[in-house]
Amino acid sequence: MRYEFFILADLPPKKDGAQSMFGKPLEAKRLVKLRQAALEAFRGQPPLRSNIKLSIKVYVGQVNNMSTGDLDNFVTGICDGLMQADMRAKMDSIWSKPGMEDIHPSKTIAIVDDSQVVHIEAIKVVGDSHQQGYEIILEGEQ
Repeated sequence: MRYEFFILADLPPKKDGAQSMFGKPLEAKRLVKLRQAALEAFRGQPPLRSNIKLSIKVYVGQVNNMSTGDLDNFVTGICDGLMQADMRAKMDSIWSKPGMEDIHPSKTIAIVDDSQVVHIEAIKVVGDSHQQGYEIILEGEQ
């Protein structure tokens, strides 16, 4: 199966350190957008289980500096953000708000286990547009 989805006006979640990104307010907001977009793209289909290919294109806008984020941190943030979070992880209060049930970190959204990702293609696009955003293509077996 193949799924494509786009997140406009924001950067992907970044995993950058030992603390859970699900517990960091900025990253939690980005994870909400990612998980909502993936849930809509999958339209009730089960998550991918094997032979997963991931393509990511991140549009950072006109400026790419140290505060923008590293491409590898975006890739890890997306992979982890599409899976079920570790239940021991600290969670931001956003996850307890109404309407978060379907995308809650306790649920697997698009990838059962990122150890099954067999191919990653990622690019950071600078200056192509004034607006930040990113697109994801996921392929694999369910």
